[in-house]
Amino acid sequence: MYQRIIITILLTTSYFLLPKYGFTSYDSGLTGHLLYPISHANIFHLAGNILCLWMLRCPAHIVASYLIAVLCGFMPCFITEPTMGFSGVLFAMAGISWGRTRLFGLMCRRCLPYILICVFMPHVNALIHIYCLMLGYLYGTFGIDDKLSSIDRYNPRFMQNEA
Repeated sequence: MYQRIIITILLTTSYFLLPKYGFTSYDSGLTGHLLYPISHANIFHLAGNILCLWMLRCPAHIVASYLIAVLCGFMPCFITEPTMGFSGVLFAMAGISWGRTRLFGLMCRRCLPYILICVFMPHVNALIHIYCLMLGYLYGTFGIDDKLSSIDRYNPRFMQNEA
């Protein structure tokens, strides 16, 4: 719970105090890649990402999720408009959570509608969402202690409504 509050405060403060940073496939500085997750295009973009953060069941591994999002920023995205926003980190968090359960098919069925929405929305970098989700899943599957993974895999609260 405290992680969500800290992240919300960080994102809101950075929105009002920092200039807008982002990256494109053709004009990409290191600063844009490192700061794009905390920069947002407008207040509605920020509010949507904060709402999604609060809707995640178990937002964990924030540092790993941030690093995954930054790494995915260096992958080919074929975009001309700047990429910015916390959604890459959110997709990485979701991927890590699903990776801990090792239920890839179910993850795809649950997350595919959100990715399809991203594909058809203008000014949205859908590829980075796919990259973050998949790398998060790999990290959740192979990068976390097996004892923790088995706890989450069979946790009824985590798995509710999975049928």
